[in-house]
Order: sequence, then C-alpha cells, then structure tokens
Amino acid sequence: MSIQTEGTVFVYDPTAPAAEKQDGLATRFNSLDGKVIGFLNNTKDHTDIIFEQVADMISERYPQVELRFFRKESVSGMLPEMMADMEKECDAVVTGLGD
Repeated sequence: MSIQTEGTVFVYDPTAPAAEKQDGLATRFNSLDGKVIGFLNNTKDHTDIIFEQVADMISERYPQVELRFFRKESVSGMLPEMMADMEKECDAVVTGLGD
C-alpha cells in the first residue's frame, strides 16, 4: 500500500458567487386597503408556524388585506413559474427562514 505525498490537490468551491447587483427598497404603500400579501415558505422547519402567527396578526389589524401562501419545493432555488405567479398575484411578499 502506498500513500501519495507529492503532487497537486485541486479544491473546488461549490458555492455560487455573491450577486453584485443590489436593488433598492420597494416603495412603501400609503395604505394596505385592497392589497394582496403573499407569504413564501422556504420549507425550513417551523416556517409555517411563524408565518401563520404573522398572518393572524396582519388579518386582525388589516382585515381588508388578502393573504396568499406559496411554498418552495426546496430550500434552494425557486421555480420561475412560482416567481411569476407571486409577481402577478401579490402586491408584496413576506419571506423568511424557519428553524
């Protein structure tokens, strides 16, 4: 049995580079009347519990707001169709992490 002690070792970084472009903050609404707020669940543990509590608080304070819920298939990435649906259906989207 021999162990290689010389040579070249290649190490690859599997992570994607950080995005260089940053967008500014969205324009703030004057009112939430008639607005649709989406919740994007990223599938992490307890996200549904957190969002349910936040949604309840929003519904109590702003009964005229409609809430929609979306759930990604996995923590990484999102289907373009889901992004398009959220853009079309929602005035604002809440996203966050569970755990």
